[in-house]
Amino acid sequence: MNNKLFRRSITAVAVASTLSFPALAQDNTAEQDKIEKIEVTGSRLSRTNMETPVPVTVIGREDIVQTGAINVAQVLNMSPVAIAGSDQSNSAFSTTTVGLNTTELRNMGAARTLVLLNGKRFVSGVDPSTGYAVDLNAIPTAMIERIEILKSASSAVYGSDAVAGVVNIITRKNFDGIEINAQTGISGQHDRQTQNLNLTTGKDWDDGNAWFSFGIDNDEGLKSTDRSFSALDRAVLLDENGNEYIGEVLSSYPPQGRITTDNNSYDGDGTPYSGGFNRASARQLVTPLERRYVAAEIRQNLTNDLHVFGSVHWNSAETQGSTIEPTPFNIGEDLWMNHRVEQPIAGLSVYSPLVPDLLRQNLLSEGIDNLNETTFVRRMSEFGARSTDVTRDTLRIASGFTYNINYNWTWDSYMTWGRTNQEQLNGGQINTDRARLALNVVEDDNGNLVCANPIARMQGCAPLNLFGEDTISAEAVDYVSTPAKATGTAEQFVVQSVVSGDLPYELEGGFVGLAGGLEYREEKGTYSPGDLAQTGASSTNLSEPTNGSFNTKDVFVETRLPILTNLSVDLAARYSDHSATGAATTWNIGTEYEPVDGFKLRASAAKAIRTPNISDLYSGAGETFATVTDPCSGITAATAGNIAENCRSITSVNNRIQSNGEFELTTAEVQSTGGMVGGNPNVQEETAETYSVGAIWQINDSLSATVDYYDITVDDAIAITGRSTVLQRCYSVAPENFDASCNDQVFRSSEGVLVDVDSSSSNENIISTSGVDLELNYGTTIADGQFTADLIWNYTDEYSIESIYDGSVETYEGSVTTPNHRANLNLAYAMNDLTFSWRMRYWDSSKDSTNGYNYNFTDFAPLQEFNNVGSVTYHDISARYLMSKHYEFTVGVRNAFDKQPPILPQGTVSGGTGINTASEAYDVTGRYYFAGVSISF
Repeated sequence: MNNKLFRRSITAVAVASTLSFPALAQDNTAEQDKIEKIEVTGSRLSRTNMETPVPVTVIGREDIVQTGAINVAQVLNMSPVAIAGSDQSNSAFSTTTVGLNTTELRNMGAARTLVLLNGKRFVSGVDPSTGYAVDLNAIPTAMIERIEILKSASSAVYGSDAVAGVVNIITRKNFDGIEINAQTGISGQHDRQTQNLNLTTGKDWDDGNAWFSFGIDNDEGLKSTDRSFSALDRAVLLDENGNEYIGEVLSSYPPQGRITTDNNSYDGDGTPYSGGFNRASARQLVTPLERRYVAAEIRQNLTNDLHVFGSVHWNSAETQGSTIEPTPFNIGEDLWMNHRVEQPIAGLSVYSPLVPDLLRQNLLSEGIDNLNETTFVRRMSEFGARSTDVTRDTLRIASGFTYNINYNWTWDSYMTWGRTNQEQLNGGQINTDRARLALNVVEDDNGNLVCANPIARMQGCAPLNLFGEDTISAEAVDYVSTPAKATGTAEQFVVQSVVSGDLPYELEGGFVGLAGGLEYREEKGTYSPGDLAQTGASSTNLSEPTNGSFNTKDVFVETRLPILTNLSVDLAARYSDHSATGAATTWNIGTEYEPVDGFKLRASAAKAIRTPNISDLYSGAGETFATVTDPCSGITAATAGNIAENCRSITSVNNRIQSNGEFELTTAEVQSTGGMVGGNPNVQEETAETYSVGAIWQINDSLSATVDYYDITVDDAIAITGRSTVLQRCYSVAPENFDASCNDQVFRSSEGVLVDVDSSSSNENIISTSGVDLELNYGTTIADGQFTADLIWNYTDEYSIESIYDGSVETYEGSVTTPNHRANLNLAYAMNDLTFSWRMRYWDSSKDSTNGYNYNFTDFAPLQEFNNVGSVTYHDISARYLMSKHYEFTVGVRNAFDKQPPILPQGTVSGGTGINTASEAYDVTGRYYFAGVSISF
């Protein structure tokens, strides 16, 4: 292959990183400017420069080092085009995704962002019952050479999932020598300590290279009580004048218990109710995370034309000690009125020896002789906080070869296999079967309270005294508590073969390039919740197992047509045969035109798909109690229409209408509707149409710019069908077609109350987003040093979701996680061996909800003053000193001015559970110092 002069394109400058602090002390000799053809993200055609018809942003290794980040997710989510999907804060309340770090482009979901490692797919790190995404914890920053972000759909090149774009993480290669990297960090409040240690060694020889790397890093995390904004459970309230303010809201599930009748509320001991519980006292602001990894690679030239490689990558990400508040226990619903219990007991008599005399007398005075006639709830503090310990082990193997067929054509083939194993242990859970036995007590011959069931006594049953704080004995805790263990696996196998080169057909701008190939991909996933979770016999939600697999066989082709010396067109197409959804075709088209030297126009269009993943198709159903709207509510004997007629056709509903004049539900009945939500094997692929048009302008030797407009529309977007929507669709049909069970998705009690409404994933929505990306790069010599300034700015013009069912449209542009403006300004100055950097990150002012879905906790009206969230700017400062060719030191501070996040408490749409803010948008740690050293020899 002939060497060609690599013209350092204006794109290579203009698409400098969102965090760009260029390597300033470089020897830019003519020899360095001569390189072979290269392959860039977004194309399988080799080319002689970094220019592509679609915008690509590059984050270099220098950029990563200067941020002080030990997790690649943190690096990506500082970019204005990316946002966290799951992070160590917004996942802290989850039992399945806790500790995950994922990213998404254009805020379109992690499943619509394809993450590659060295241009090849990487196995999902999410348990298959929950979703599909690469866990960035599995890719340590010490391994990374650069990150290329393709900000456009590219399914024709890479296959399914590349809807919003592609994140291609490229690791270091051809390492020769030994390098040791160590870093430590601590917040300005002397907590959230981090430690990182990495060793890499490699060796070059005449026809190959091998390297080996291992490391460990630790993030100690934060408790919610470590920061004032998250230390209390808060919500927006109204004062006596109707003005909004943020106040403390305690949980009505207190450790002493609460027994509520129609007229009064009592503590468990019978005294008047004394107050609630601060759930934030046990919650996590940042989940602790420890990672260990080992990686190795070998590359060997077997002949002048045949080159082979093999790599192995193992990573273990461990979250230990993540906690949320102790179990909130509704004794009536969880034990006595659970319709899944084959023989539910009739409740607890007030004459039970466990019931304190004062409470008994109070209840009898109100005519109550059984606790199931009250609302009886309690915080099970004696069982400790609910804890989640998760270990995710990822093993990935890749191997392949490159064969130079001749001076012009190349054959590339590879295979990858990856597997993520997740083991999860949840503490603080309650065995509800045993709890029922432990509440049924009698006095023995010595006057001691014992469990009435003799078999239960033989198994260690001890009376469960729920009437007061700290009244549950250690013996009862041992008998009733149960560990909840869950395991899951995600497995991926990919094999691909590509032939590429130049056709013997020359246009005015050069030879026509062509690449074509075959790909086979197989995905498998399993998830097994604990036995008690599967039977509904524990305080955790009922959950069914997941087991599924699919494969896809693809054929793809790509060509580059250099029509003129200043005009080229790129075309790509892919045909996919998916085992679950059938055949689909995707395509890309892009063009570049340079009317004058230094100014280039580019445009692209694409059809992309996201085929459903294991979770979408086969996720085992999980229990939910989210509020639903009963279409029969308010129906009378005179109400007209299909819904009313269908409601009255149900005997239990009609009996209530005849008795009360209308079908009216109590607050408890509205809030008690459960149901199961899971996958759907009939769900089909999403289809996206995307467009972009832009320009690249080398204004002068010091200043360059790129600007790109993008437009993305996703049809048939996959989502869980809302349970209220399930009811509306079912009840609005013509009476002759009405099925009261709604195809076995709806179950009502003998009183007509909705007990269960089930749902699943389906093709529900149309998602549309559009906006503008702008990048400016400036560099000049000042004194004896080099100064650079880089600006990257994103403007989101539209982000909307349209319901396919009813055509309703909800807009989200200008909301907290989809602000109109995001920008980074990066300044750097390098002189001799010292580099100083200052980065400013801007997040625009926004609204918590653009659709009125938030509410205050006084009259539950949508928020007004506290719906508005101010803009935030963070300042990150760092310095790097090269003491010699062997030693390099880095120090820095993130959020240097200790900017506190806006408070987004309960009732807001954007606020994360337990953290009172949105960690995807705002820094929750505060000022953070870091220092590191790199030793190489």
